[in-house]
Amino acid sequence: MEWLQQAAKLAQGPDPKAAAPLVDRLLRDAPGDADVLTVAGIAAQRRGDIEAALAHFAAAREADPTDPARLVNLAVALKQAGRLDEAVTTLRHSLDLRPDAPVALANLGSCLIAADRPEEALAPLRRAVAVKPDHVEAWNNLGVALVNVGKRGEAVEAYRRALALRPSYAEAALNLVDALVAQGEGAEAEQLAKALLAAMPGHPRASNQLAAMLDARGDLAGAIALYRKALERGPNHALGINLAMALLRAGEPREALSVCDALMVASPSITTPLALRCAALERLGQEDALAELMALDRFVTVIDIDRVDGFETMAAFDAALLAELEVHPSLTFEPEGLVTRAGRQSDELAADESPAIAALAELARKALGNSHEAQRGDDHPWLRARPDDWSLTLWGTILAPGGEVGAHIHAPNWLSGVYYPAFRPPADGGTEGWFAIGALPEVLGGGGTLHLREPRAGRMILFPSYLWHCTLPFGGDEPRISFAFDLVPKGTGNRHRLQRRAVQG
Repeated sequence: MEWLQQAAKLAQGPDPKAAAPLVDRLLRDAPGDADVLTVAGIAAQRRGDIEAALAHFAAAREADPTDPARLVNLAVALKQAGRLDEAVTTLRHSLDLRPDAPVALANLGSCLIAADRPEEALAPLRRAVAVKPDHVEAWNNLGVALVNVGKRGEAVEAYRRALALRPSYAEAALNLVDALVAQGEGAEAEQLAKALLAAMPGHPRASNQLAAMLDARGDLAGAIALYRKALERGPNHALGINLAMALLRAGEPREALSVCDALMVASPSITTPLALRCAALERLGQEDALAELMALDRFVTVIDIDRVDGFETMAAFDAALLAELEVHPSLTFEPEGLVTRAGRQSDELAADESPAIAALAELARKALGNSHEAQRGDDHPWLRARPDDWSLTLWGTILAPGGEVGAHIHAPNWLSGVYYPAFRPPADGGTEGWFAIGALPEVLGGGGTLHLREPRAGRMILFPSYLWHCTLPFGGDEPRISFAFDLVPKGTGNRHRLQRRAVQG
């Protein structure tokens, strides 16, 4: 018992590797002991060997299946390994054994947030703070879940409760800043961000928050100065991206280009700096360098689909797609934070079970997968960012006549696509409603050089996610419907997700 206690102390100390000799001895002497296996799992988890931790925690659970704490240990390791669904299931089993355990409830809420299931996270997190009102982490995570379902006012109060319990809780304070900004309480948010930076000089997120607030009230020079100052303490991708964008807006494309180049060296697997580099080269008039970076002839692909399994004709498939999207419950008019104008956009559709949408998801996976396999090499920064593991994200857009999708990018994702189930060419033979690559957004001053691709029913266009693109405005009396999709790199990419509008309660 003394050795076990010593091993546990070392495993949870500043140098968990120091526990290894004692843990190995304990495992040799008592290989099936649940407590020994648990300490071995903690030691492995602390030193970053998640697979070993999972094996030890699973063995501890098998040795002692009635102890809910063994399941919580296993679930936390599963979450760290990215196996969120398994983590959620394991925590539910733990709660079956001990229904009101606050640690299990709080961890279940955290896993559901990480799995992008904030609505489901509310109940266990509310229960956690009801059972244990001083559970600081549960209050903070409750605030995160509330923000994600649009209940920002309640989120503010949850963050305040966390900070009342632990005034030095930086994460809750940072979250509170964001929630206050979203609530339009900029003065309090700015005061809090300044206090955070006074306590933690150069903190990247607090610096980003305060700089964004300075920018929003017209102090672009102050924002740039703050970004620069924070970056003096060390490289940070988010700070660098925001600095590059601010420099472009301030008419300093040469410094923006230098920042992008540094970001590409520091984070070669993230594609966002490529997009800003394109904008800087455009502003500098470096046409050859811009053409080489965009590589349109090399990386942009047009695919005309001629058949879809399960549908007699392409017309039948496209008609089914239109019908399924038009009644989809997630369609949102001009979704917050996005660039859809006079149109509706859906939430994530990659796992949708509607027959035609599911068939399109398979088509998109196949097209992305084929391009992913074909696009190899290291002679272009986009190729050097090619991910090994990836998933699909998919969504639909319905534009009313006169609508448009403004200039934007899908970075940090790697490869993007758009599919048109219907497209009526303009009567005058013009380019209304066409897909345009190269248009720069208004936030960067607009402009850019347009490279047009013609939509057609059954046509799919693939392009690197860092390329700025938009849909040209159109007239007429019919809506324009399209589906967009991305290859999402594991660990660095972003799935499509609509922001929830603020609601009461």
